[in-house]
Amino acid sequence: MKAIIFILSVLFITNSNAQKFDCTSKTTEYQELFKEKKISESFDVWSDVRKNCPKENEVVYTDGIQILQYKIDNATSAEEKEKLVRDVLKLYDQFNKNFPLTTPDFEVNKAMTLVNNKIDTKEEIFNLLDSGFAKASKNVTDANAIYTYFSLYCERFNSDDKKITANDVLEKYTLVNSLLNQLQASKPDSNDSEQAKQNSDYKTAQRAIAKLIKDLATCENLEAFYTKNYADNQENVEWITSALISLSGKCSAKSIFITLAEKLYSIKVSSQSANFMALANLKQRKFSEAITFYNESAELQTNPLEKAKIYYTLATGLLTNNLPKSKEYLNKALTADPKMGKAYLFLAQLYGNSANDCGKTDFEKKAVFYLAIQTAQKAGISEPRLKPTSDKMAKDFETKSLTTDEISKAKMNGKSVKISCWINETITFPAK
Repeated sequence: MKAIIFILSVLFITNSNAQKFDCTSKTTEYQELFKEKKISESFDVWSDVRKNCPKENEVVYTDGIQILQYKIDNATSAEEKEKLVRDVLKLYDQFNKNFPLTTPDFEVNKAMTLVNNKIDTKEEIFNLLDSGFAKASKNVTDANAIYTYFSLYCERFNSDDKKITANDVLEKYTLVNSLLNQLQASKPDSNDSEQAKQNSDYKTAQRAIAKLIKDLATCENLEAFYTKNYADNQENVEWITSALISLSGKCSAKSIFITLAEKLYSIKVSSQSANFMALANLKQRKFSEAITFYNESAELQTNPLEKAKIYYTLATGLLTNNLPKSKEYLNKALTADPKMGKAYLFLAQLYGNSANDCGKTDFEKKAVFYLAIQTAQKAGISEPRLKPTSDKMAKDFETKSLTTDEISKAKMNGKSVKISCWINETITFPAK
């Protein structure tokens, strides 16, 4: 009987203590202290919340990571720093235990905590990344984590790790390349600075990964690898897309590229699959078909910046010898992206190259160069980083263009002249 009373007393006291601890107010308290940079006090209150309210709210963990990181950054010794880092790793474990659905990539986060805080435990980092990517690769959005994992994988292969074959490396390459492709597709290029930075990080990681594997990822090896694995992945859109991107540079003339491009297009007609078809036809010298697919790719593209790139590619590539079409597509590119300065530069150069053909008189020929100057200057206005280039181009045209005196002598101040030919533009001169 005494034992029962004792147990009931303990339960009552424990329950009373839990009721006395106000998780919500204590959370607000440590958050306010942290904002005021009272880190020690904030840490103490947060530690109590962590202990007493482990399942109350995810913010206990996300805030805790910030608080601990602040303490890590201000640690006075290597021992103190590593102890705090280890506490962050425990916190990630606790976070995953209590909120598993929102923390599938917790092992990757643990690994990158070690990496970012320069804790040199390469074996531990690799094992965490290997396990984390195996369980939740689609949840990883950190470009550096993707690069770090692949670089450590390659390092093991290059050190003659018998457990890792060349085929394993190419499979891992396909995985990480696919992840980076999907991340870029989910965050298309825009003028948003944060989004642009993320995409830049993904592209940088992709280039770095390609450099790591350049000796292994020859066209011959890639062709053999993708040909061998095609049958098992012919309905896997992500795998096919990754393979096409891997091959689309120097290896797009390979027959497997054409096979993959046609398969992807048959499964899913999109801007990207049409673009691959355009490249496949281009490599087969089927220029008319390539133009058709590039146009389809542009029409299906919802991102104006990407749409502009496709039109620019057409204007400066397949349509270069068709001056009216080249101009038309440069204007399409500028409609989609008015800040594409290089489109103005290319158009200005086309004008300059056609002055003798499109000008009927000496005055008109010089007027074409006058138009070329105006067009080149638009490049520097729309895209300031190109101003040195646009200024140089304009200066080069000046020696062949109309002078102020020539315009005055021709009594053309405030008047206009129409240039026909493919240019089909009216040039208006300034009044005196």
